Amino acid sequence: MKVVAVLGSPHADGPSNVIAKEVLRGAKEAGHDVVIYEINKMNVKGCQACGVCKKNYCDCIQNDDLKPYWKDLHEAGALVISAPNYCSQICGPMITYMNRHYCLVSNLPGKAPVRVHPGIKLIGVFSQGWDKADAYLDTYKWYLGDFQNRDMELQDILVHAGNMPYDEGSELMTRAYELGKNL
Repeated sequence: MKVVAVLGSPHADGPSNVIAKEVLRGAKEAGHDVVIYEINKMNVKGCQACGVCKKNYCDCIQNDDLKPYWKDLHEAGALVISAPNYCSQICGPMITYMNRHYCLVSNLPGKAPVRVHPGIKLIGVFSQGWDKADAYLDTYKWYLGDFQNRDMELQDILVHAGNMPYDEGSELMTRAYELGKNL
């Protein structure tokens, strides 16, 4: 199975990236192919509401670094998304990334309402400064809900809160690894 990961932290060693990579380590060890996109290193434009995707029942036509992502997403069995929480919200580049999935829904007669195969397994990994792990859970559910509206199936939400340990062998990292291993 192909596992696509979209990492949203500008910090390569930030908690959301490190924990997501542990999910991916488990997935690789289970024999899955992993493709990683690091949003902070990419040229990703926001949705332009051009309507081409709606009129032509196609993926987003913008010529930016998400171009290869659409093919990978259509082939994926799982999607791992990670993002830090800034100002009580998902970081901006990951909101832009989420909005680009507008191209996957349609209301054209005779066409399926969602243009990606159903059942893609979805895992969200988030980090926040507040040590109350469930403080922003509604925000994370809202964000992942947009992907669930594209017929993806939420497997779990991992939250790194405050100074929670995320080193090798920690409870959070063990949970992340097992999630990936059991995809």
